[in-house]
Amino acid sequence: MTQKFPQNEVIEHIRAGMRPGAAAEALGFPRNVIFDLLEEDEDFAELVRKAEQEATEHVEEALYQAAVSGNVTAARIWLERLDKPMSKALVPIDDAKGEDAELAELNRLAAGE
Repeated sequence: MTQKFPQNEVIEHIRAGMRPGAAAEALGFPRNVIFDLLEEDEDFAELVRKAEQEATEHVEEALYQAAVSGNVTAARIWLERLDKPMSKALVPIDDAKGEDAELAELNRLAAGE
């Protein structure tokens, strides 16, 4: 008897940060099973995309929190991922107040000033 592929469990693993192939392997299936299923089942493929997006949002939030807490590397990565030139993303340090002043200082450091 062939074991049924546990789609819901795979989705939960992906939401937790696993890649699809690794999620399949963690549940005792070869990687190719999930990739074949992704090609065959549009609904499942959409669930996987949404789960991957959710996992990515968790990483983005952690990156942002690290950036505003003073991690200069995280601040640089955060700023580099913006769709605008870094100079437009910078907050002038003289105009900033409170947490904005902290972020402005991180922006200044990330710009290499």
